[in-house]
Formats: sequence, C-alpha cells, structure tokens
Amino acid sequence: MLKNSSTLISMLFMCLGSILIGSSAVFVRLSDLGPLTTGFYRMLFALPLLVVWMRWEKEEQTPPLQNRIFLSDVWGLIIAGIFFAFDLALWNWSIDYTTIVNSTLLNNTAAFYVPLIMWLFFKEPPSARILIAASIGFLGCAFLVGESFSISLKNLLGDMVALLSGLMVALYLISLKHIRDRVLTGFLMFWTGACATLFLGFFSYLAGESFWPLTLRDFVSIFGQAVLVHVLGQGLIAYSLGKIPAAYAAIILFLAPVTGAILGWILYAESLSTAKLFGIVLVMISIVAVRKKS
Repeated sequence: MLKNSSTLISMLFMCLGSILIGSSAVFVRLSDLGPLTTGFYRMLFALPLLVVWMRWEKEEQTPPLQNRIFLSDVWGLIIAGIFFAFDLALWNWSIDYTTIVNSTLLNNTAAFYVPLIMWLFFKEPPSARILIAASIGFLGCAFLVGESFSISLKNLLGDMVALLSGLMVALYLISLKHIRDRVLTGFLMFWTGACATLFLGFFSYLAGESFWPLTLRDFVSIFGQAVLVHVLGQGLIAYSLGKIPAAYAAIILFLAPVTGAILGWILYAESLSTAKLFGIVLVMISIVAVRKKS
C-alpha cells in the first residue's frame, strides 16, 4: 500500500512528531499555571515561529501549492483549530476528574474513531489490517498504563471526557487530512493554531484560571511545549498527513505514550516493568503492521 520513498519518509516524520508530542507531559509538570492556561500560552508562544515557517515555506515553494484560498479551506482551518482546542481542553479537564493513566489511555481511542468516522461519513470502510493494527497498538498502550488503570464510578465523568477528547483528536486529524492537499503546512499550522489560541483563551477565562504571573518554570514549560511539542511535533504530523491516511496517523500516535513512559523512566525514575516493555513491543508491532504490504 505504501510504495514510494516519500510516503515512507512521511511515516518516519509522523513517528518523530508523535515522539515529540509524547514529551509534553515532562513540560506540563514544570508549569505552575492551570492546565487550560498552559495550553493557551503553548499556542500563543508557538504563533511567532509559525509565522516564520509560513513565510519561509511560501517563498521556497516552487511552483506554489495553490494561488488562492477558497471559502471551504477557510472553514476547514477554523474547524480543525476548534477540534484541536477542544482536544487540549477536554484532555486537561479530564485529569481533574480521573487519573492521568485513564485519560492517557482513553485519549488514544482516536485510532478507532478515525476509521469509524471515515466509514460512516466518507464511505471509506477500514481494512482488516487497520483494525488489527489499531487493536494491537491500543493493547500495547493498555499494557503501558494498565498497572495504574482504574475503573470506578468516581472516575466515570473524567473517563467519559477523556473518551470525548479522543474523538476530538480523530476529528482534528481528519480535518487536517482533508485540507492538507490544498494548503502548505506552515499556513495550515499557523491558522489552525491561531484559532485554537482564541478558543483556549476563552476556555481559560471561563474556567477562572489565572493568566499571570509567569515564573521561570512556566517559561521553560511553555517554550518547550511551543517549540518541541507544537511547532515541531504537530508540524511534522500535519506535514505527514499530505502523504499518509489519517487512520495510519492515528495508530502512529501510539508512540506518544511510549515516549512518555521512557521519559518517565529516564527523568523521574519511574520503573519500566515487564508489562510496560511488552506494551512498547506491541505498539512497535502495530506501527510496522500498518505499513507492511500484504
């Protein structure tokens, strides 16, 4: 299915983007701000870098990918930005009502939402390989977090919100995929980021979170998220969606919790048990399986 080298390179970029996204927990732990405000500043601080990327990409593109922006593209950018803002807001909110382990695992249900949405709304039935790879990858994530996963009525609200955040991830990926062929990556990242910034600022205000003061730890957290997680991580994902299906991308995102587990072991002495190592192996198998030609 994946025949040419450009597609393979895009998958490698997608893997690198997912790994960078997996580092976000390290930076979030540094922040003394509220979770929504942290997300708002992450997007705000990323925008200047995205302006540079957008201008550079426009000058370097020969011939231009497009000469004009259609109204449908504008709506596509707005919708993608809204989905991304809701993903961050819902995932951060879910942590207040359930465990981080539960929210992380349930957020990764995007791998199942994507093929389901593509089937129901775009008449693109998922292949058996996609479903098997998604199941293997999700099982791997379950082994990664399973030692701390809990089911209780107390966590039910947070679990449902985390599931909803997984749906937002899926809708964000599909939105990016449907507009990516018509706009440049930098342009896409800037305008979806600008839209997400506005919504996250509004969500932070409604939640009553403080926007000030910003400590040195906050600046380190925000810049780390802005540069590594959003500009590079999300940027590589957006670029890759020009070459690979959204269903593939959702499965490769399983690398994010793998990265989180490895960084937790390196930086915080969190043990890598046999179950976690087995989970990492399963995630790697799912990524290989989704691109292996039958």
